Amino acid sequence: MDGKKRRIRQEFVVATVIGLLFAVGCAAPKTTAQLSGEKIFQADKAFLDARDGNASLNAKDALAVAEGKLAKAKDAFGKQNFDEAASLAEQAVVDAEYAQARATTQKSLKIAEEIKRSNDALRQEIQQMSN
Repeated sequence: MDGKKRRIRQEFVVATVIGLLFAVGCAAPKTTAQLSGEKIFQADKAFLDARDGNASLNAKDALAVAEGKLAKAKDAFGKQNFDEAASLAEQAVVDAEYAQARATTQKSLKIAEEIKRSNDALRQEIQQMSN
């Protein structure tokens, strides 16, 4: 079911980007609009991947930064500020990837701490048994 929701989200994002590209029309060179649209799509995907990869639990602040830049990128795209939209989308990708990496690190640290506590408990138990 989770995979189905992710697929629906991705299809929605693709449809949104295509809709934005059609709305732009001939107002700017196609290459600029297409490039910024593709970068927004990549940022959206990176954000969704980070959110689905536990960043919403372990790296909320970093994920919020990525989400804010993504929203600004979409706004700039809607105002046909394609260079700004592309730049913000690139920043959102980096921020989303950072959030995902930070979340993975936090999760690994929690696991390491659990293992350490478990080892300490085993040591104490062994020590008590040998006395």
